[in-house]
Amino acid sequence: MKKQVFWQLPENYYVHHDLRLAEDRHSLKVLLVLQLVAMVLVIAAGLLVCPLKSAFQMKTPQIVAGFGFMCIGMIVYILAHEWVHGMAIRFITGRQADFGFDLKKGMAFAGCDAYLGKTAYIIIALSPLLFWGAFLFTAAHEAPESWFWYIYGIQIMNVSGSVGDLYVTYLTLKAP
Repeated sequence: MKKQVFWQLPENYYVHHDLRLAEDRHSLKVLLVLQLVAMVLVIAAGLLVCPLKSAFQMKTPQIVAGFGFMCIGMIVYILAHEWVHGMAIRFITGRQADFGFDLKKGMAFAGCDAYLGKTAYIIIALSPLLFWGAFLFTAAHEAPESWFWYIYGIQIMNVSGSVGDLYVTYLTLKAP
């Protein structure tokens, strides 16, 4: 396999695209629409597996606990998503990732200063979607039916929140 990590741009190479989603308003608008589409599709898939009414077939304190669990899970998920990006960066580059959060734009990020080959970049981009997708899929299907939607709500966030990662994967695959 070709070398995938460079700390300086190799000779005879050039930067094909410098993507900064937080600064690209048009891409952000497109991604927001795609996130909504992803949410609708993931919700539809969940409805094929488990009726929504099952989330309300518990006593009120359990329903409140389920919503609380889901809300806390969504907050923790944002950090966990970036943590997985960071672990993938560390595994591939051997260096600690840079982490940040832009409250104004509602974006968290993990990154590094390396120039990455396509394979490395795609692995880093898709690792949270795949890791948390498998974990949350298993958790939602192993939990009692009444808890499915409270766990699956985090999965909905996983898929819709990974739309930007899917977008950069698409751009990477299109690049020369």
